[in-house]
Amino acid sequence: MTDFTVWETAPFGATVDHILQRYHNVHRAQFEELVPLAQKVAQVHADTFPAEIAGLLADMRDELLMHMMKEERMLFPMINQGVGRGAAMPISVMMHEHEEHDRAIARLKELTDNFQAPEVACGSWTRLYALAKEMADDLNDHIHLENDILFARVLDS
Repeated sequence: MTDFTVWETAPFGATVDHILQRYHNVHRAQFEELVPLAQKVAQVHADTFPAEIAGLLADMRDELLMHMMKEERMLFPMINQGVGRGAAMPISVMMHEHEEHDRAIARLKELTDNFQAPEVACGSWTRLYALAKEMADDLNDHIHLENDILFARVLDS
């Protein structure tokens, strides 16, 4: 897990900027590769590849893109304007959505045998699982930074 201690005292604006660069931009790039790759592997290996994975990744992408847009357009500007506890309602909504992301990650881990490609997996299948693991790890860190550090600090301010 990443060392988040710097964000426990960093200005809110710096933490928000970090989240945008390190997580929002990275997730967008990850899903640009993940979804088409999953669709390709699902088509080529229709007889052995878990069919649910491609749809789950597409749904995760769609949900995460909507979630990040809400943070970028509403919540983060509120935080940067210093509204503190006035952001409690949108923070509550974002934390609820984070629980949904956690459930999607758990389902993805189940379907991929914790991101372990089978011995018969081709290079694309292996790449898909490696990238899916990277995305899931990043998303877990992203959620931790928001829920346990940024949001907690904002609500205490």
